[in-house]
Amino acid sequence: MRHEIQRATENVASTPTKFLNAAEVAIHLGVSRSTVYNLIASGRLTAHCNGGGKIRPRGIRVPESAVTEYLAGSIVSPSEVAA
Repeated sequence: MRHEIQRATENVASTPTKFLNAAEVAIHLGVSRSTVYNLIASGRLTAHCNGGGKIRPRGIRVPESAVTEYLAGSIVSPSEVAA
């Protein structure tokens, strides 16, 4: 059991995280860059800031997994659409 956990941890650690800039996230979501920044500011989309702690638009990077999680959480049922 311990070796299985160790192998699983190694697999996760060896998989590089892909980061997207705001323009790339906007394309994936079909929204504007301003909407991406608003999603980040509201905490609905996780982002990392590059650039020595200074928050600046060009330094914001969003993990691809955060975009996937956001999309998964935004699925609506047919009854919600009809309402």
